[in-house]
Amino acid sequence: MRNERPVYVLDATPLIYLARAGLLEAVLDAFEVIVVYKVLDEVTRGEGYPDAVLIRGAVEEGRIKVHEPSDRGMVEALMRHSEIHVGEAETMASAVELGAAAVMDNGVARAVAELYGIPARPGTLYLLFRLVSLGLLGPGDAEERLDGMVKAGLYLDSKTLIAAKEKLRKGS
Repeated sequence: MRNERPVYVLDATPLIYLARAGLLEAVLDAFEVIVVYKVLDEVTRGEGYPDAVLIRGAVEEGRIKVHEPSDRGMVEALMRHSEIHVGEAETMASAVELGAAAVMDNGVARAVAELYGIPARPGTLYLLFRLVSLGLLGPGDAEERLDGMVKAGLYLDSKTLIAAKEKLRKGS
């Protein structure tokens, strides 16, 4: 019987910045999180980084599952789009195989997913707002965490950042 928690296959950026913001545990409590080996390699490459250590630990504990997509034809088809890298292609293919949604910050990757009918969600902000909507994170705390993610390097254009903060201030 399948777990009742939503299942998401995460690309690197959401995983890295949620860990940096101290939200990885909350995400793992609320959702079933899966990554592909290519993404795992990307996010744990920097052994000395605290987020890499947290992510590797969650994998070792079985809280983050790792999946290798079996449909290599789909991966290759997705990679025909020059903007898509192998981690994104495998994330999308795994989402299809597992009946999950791909969670990616890259808007081009989400547009490609839409072309193929692959369920995709808009990345880090999506998961942040899901935590708020589930009552696992207050709007004020979420805004502070968002500021921390941006300071740590998460790129959001100013229009998106302002809209996200306004949404949080209105109680999402």
